[in-house]
Amino acid sequence: MSKVVNIPATGKREQQKEARRNAIIDAALVEFATQGFTATKLDDVAVRAGIGKGTIYLYFDSKERLFEAVVRRTLFPGRDQAVSFVEGFSGSAAELLTAHFKRMHDFMQADKLPSMLIMVMGEAMRFPQLSQFFYEEIIQPSQNLVLKIIRRGIASGEFREGADEMLVQFMMAPVMHGATWNLRFQHVAPLDMARYAERHIEFILRALRVA
Repeated sequence: MSKVVNIPATGKREQQKEARRNAIIDAALVEFATQGFTATKLDDVAVRAGIGKGTIYLYFDSKERLFEAVVRRTLFPGRDQAVSFVEGFSGSAAELLTAHFKRMHDFMQADKLPSMLIMVMGEAMRFPQLSQFFYEEIIQPSQNLVLKIIRRGIASGEFREGADEMLVQFMMAPVMHGATWNLRFQHVAPLDMARYAERHIEFILRALRVA
């Protein structure tokens, strides 16, 4: 006979609050990805989430804070998983770099992420605080992780001395480019992302290896 577990009223309220918060974030992700930051209205987020507009302000005091919550929910898990993967990898630096960039390409193709990237890049000039947040929480940690892999390769003799002085933007930019290409140009020039990622990784390894 199964045992009935009674959840205290306070626990139920917390669950309901968390569910409503998640619903707001999910709705905001769709609105930001399709409308952009400027055009997104909290009224529309509320309608999509099935709540009143005033309810949003019980959880987020501005559209900027809501955007930050969307980024945390959407991108932080991938960022943190990448750190754990790199720290726990036991193969060579070249194998690690290959696996890391494959994971990065795959992750950046996830639903809504290309649209989010385009939105951030398009809104950066008008909302510098958003671009700063995105840089500090997503881009900079990702760059530091790539540099960590390269320095591991230098220490093992796989990569040439001074390889870590290459601008990491050179290595990261094709990931961003690939993530947004098909969203913009798939109807006229579709990109085979698996082949694209493979060629990108080959290019990086040729640039890093000892001559």
